[in-house]
Amino acid sequence: DMIKKYGADLVRLWVASSDYSVDVRCSDNIFRQLSETYRKIRNTARILLANISDFDPDTDSVPVNELHDVDKWILSRLNELTKVCLEGYNSYEFHVVYHAINNFCTNDLSKLYVDITKDRLYTDGKDSHARRCGQTTMYTVVSALTRLLAPMLAHTAEEIWEAMPHSAAENRESVLLNDMPRYDEKYEAGEIAAKYDHLFALRDDVMKALELARADKMIGKSLDARVTVYTENDEHFAVLDSFAEQLPLIFITSQAKAVKAAAPAGAFTETESGIAVVVEPAEGCKCDRCWTFVTNGTQLEDAYLCPRCKKVVLGE
Repeated sequence: DMIKKYGADLVRLWVASSDYSVDVRCSDNIFRQLSETYRKIRNTARILLANISDFDPDTDSVPVNELHDVDKWILSRLNELTKVCLEGYNSYEFHVVYHAINNFCTNDLSKLYVDITKDRLYTDGKDSHARRCGQTTMYTVVSALTRLLAPMLAHTAEEIWEAMPHSAAENRESVLLNDMPRYDEKYEAGEIAAKYDHLFALRDDVMKALELARADKMIGKSLDARVTVYTENDEHFAVLDSFAEQLPLIFITSQAKAVKAAAPAGAFTETESGIAVVVEPAEGCKCDRCWTFVTNGTQLEDAYLCPRCKKVVLGE
């Protein structure tokens, strides 16, 4: 009955998610909740596949040491996921694998990495180094993730495998004919990972402030905003200041900066980290291509473009 209603992979996911050391329950409510998790995993795979549709792993890949730091961060998270999943499979604790993959797709990928990197993947030049870095990372992630999923979601994993590009080292016929990924020391990124983990904890508070500003109709999309983060905490400021040029990309705003000072009147201060956030309308005019507000754009005949988009469009 459940297969007819939800599909075989959902039944497999229910088995994998169940902790058999306690009573195992089955109900429509449980399956509805699992279907949300399944959709999240499937949609995460879809957006990764969409971004690597023109990527050839054998000719377009970028060496790990040349990747952007945020790329190295997600690969370090993938490394940890691989370790947890292999231990879970080997000890028959499939619910550990289920929760680890769900958290990775929901938090590390959808909430952070995919959201932050979509700007360079969508707006940078098709063959640019920055875009190829993102594609190399996404290919590495989807290849490993699909193999980790295969024992639980056999049919879905085969669908993903069939749709994705492959390197010469992979067996294209079936995901089940490939080895499981292994923990790889080259993906370790101790200091980089720690710094990004700290930054992302602060980012959660900034995103809350942006959501409130959106609810108050101060801004529409986050790119309509200019954000200023205030903190008197030395460690918080050091991390924010080290990402000074990247803060707009991290927060997905047009402008962003950090100031080492007490919170001004009217700032959002209900934060878990203790930082204060001021959200204001972005300065400048909106680029018609990337939707970022800039003060140094160029008005062409049919569009206003920021310097980066002008360079890509005109091939300068």
